[in-house]
Amino acid sequence: MDLQGQRLFVAGEDNSVVEILDLAAGKLVHTITDVKAPHSMVYRADLKKLFVVDGGTGEVKIYDTDSYKRTGSIKLREDADSMAYDPSTKYMYVVNGGEGAKMAYSFISVVDTTAGKSLADIKIDSDAVEALALEKSGPRLFVNMTGKDAVAVVDRGKTHRD
Repeated sequence: MDLQGQRLFVAGEDNSVVEILDLAAGKLVHTITDVKAPHSMVYRADLKKLFVVDGGTGEVKIYDTDSYKRTGSIKLREDADSMAYDPSTKYMYVVNGGEGAKMAYSFISVVDTTAGKSLADIKIDSDAVEALALEKSGPRLFVNMTGKDAVAVVDRGKTHRD
């Protein structure tokens, strides 16, 4: 959501679009169509950029939110899916790999949205990961490993260098 600009970004996964709604006017103002399966996204108001996790292409696509043109992408593995965002570091933690990529394990890629690049991959011993949660008062990342009926706990401070 873009609070200042009163826009809502909607991932239309089944329709292969990202729709931008003007909340003040109550209407659709733009449709991004060069996505296959948009799952989750982060809007950075300070950069005027939208980071869209596209599971169909296995990447995070970056869009300028004035023109809605794609300005870059960060390649991940197939089946990029859910994501958690840490506003203090500006890092996205993006699930990818696993069963949809014909892998016995999954990865959580640490994506620096300021630099526009992937910093590290955290290997998760499960072929299915469905959700992530960041600890607000500490460095832990909780990983819902649906392929193992378990929750993994990852220390984010030990996964990459800042």
